Amino acid sequence: MNILTSSLPCDFSVIYLPTLTHSNFWQFGRMIKLMTGKSALFSYYGYGCYCGLGGRGNAVDDTDRCCQDHDCCYAELKTCCGCQPMFSSYQFHVVNGSVICYGGGSLCGSLACECDKRSVHCFKESLLTYKKNYQFYSQSRCGVNKVMC
Repeated sequence: MNILTSSLPCDFSVIYLPTLTHSNFWQFGRMIKLMTGKSALFSYYGYGCYCGLGGRGNAVDDTDRCCQDHDCCYAELKTCCGCQPMFSSYQFHVVNGSVICYGGGSLCGSLACECDKRSVHCFKESLLTYKKNYQFYSQSRCGVNKVMC
């Protein structure tokens, strides 16, 4: 699925709020905690074949597919808009169980937040199939090929 062309065209306009000093890495972790109750570092980093930096092979379950989709969303931001999504800050709020994104001063921040939001909602939908035995999964079990987005 092409995330940007289906829901986030690169030429849309947004009202921006003041820039944050945090990178999106911290915001994404906070978003995960608020929406799932789980720690990004201890529950998702290193989960399966795609959660964390990089990724390859076949996703092991729905949670891992959320991470694979997140990797693809970030890759699309780099290609489409010249963004560095891991370093694009943003603000967000959770209202009635949904994430509301604010740009933090940049288009790239807004788009990175939308990628993170999509992943966090995916994580929330996948909580019932989350398996602790996929935490800190050995990458050698994932294969060598990266699945194309």
